[in-house]
Amino acid sequence: MSRRDYTLHTLVKGLVVLETLETASDGLTLTETAERVGESATVVFRLLKTLEERGYVQQVPKSKRYTLGLRTWEMGAKAVSRLGLVEAARPVLRWLTGVTGQSASLVVLRGADVLYVDVAEGSEPLRFYADLGSRAPAYATASGKAILAYRPELVAAVIRGRMKRLTRSTITGPRDFRRRLAEIRRTGLSINRGERRDDIAAVAAPVFNALGECVAAVTIAGPQTRFTEHDLEDFARHVRKASEEISLKLGYRARS
Repeated sequence: MSRRDYTLHTLVKGLVVLETLETASDGLTLTETAERVGESATVVFRLLKTLEERGYVQQVPKSKRYTLGLRTWEMGAKAVSRLGLVEAARPVLRWLTGVTGQSASLVVLRGADVLYVDVAEGSEPLRFYADLGSRAPAYATASGKAILAYRPELVAAVIRGRMKRLTRSTITGPRDFRRRLAEIRRTGLSINRGERRDDIAAVAAPVFNALGECVAAVTIAGPQTRFTEHDLEDFARHVRKASEEISLKLGYRARS
């Protein structure tokens, strides 16, 4: 008996609907969802209503567009929490934002994006905001490049994707991108100046687990005006210390 014999096709279709809605930040109408899933509107309507009853999907009354519901967020948060990553990082993030004044975040890689799984807001009046659970293109973020530098098996897929120019500083060429990743591996730090947004700078460092795998990145971000050469030196030292502390909590031991 093959593995397909155990597959519940209706459940698969429901999961495909959830995965499709996940990629649409503004939600999708019934027709749009059906087109993307490749099923009839009747079938997708029944799937959406079932998921809505269970809290996995919600419909915005005014626009009639469907988005992921709070239940998916709750389950995702619990899943990440059970990995021990968030618990290990949370006090370190608070320390990091305390010593730098900038917003500190813990991110993981999800496809070609980074996903913010924990955030500690900075104390400065003008600061960088990242919503918990939000995503950003990995190639244009300090944290994304900090992870990709140690996950070479994922780089080709990111390059094959659409590396759009978001600002004048965005790296979009494969050769330049690989060169930057090599630099990050050499220094252990990823520095971003206006590559995703013109006015934002960031510093990130990789986080490793007990097996030596890069599983996340810790980062601080804020207005470029605060990331002067003098401040950047201090920020880099603090971010590196934070990443080492989280990695240590996860059981990582650097090879001598």
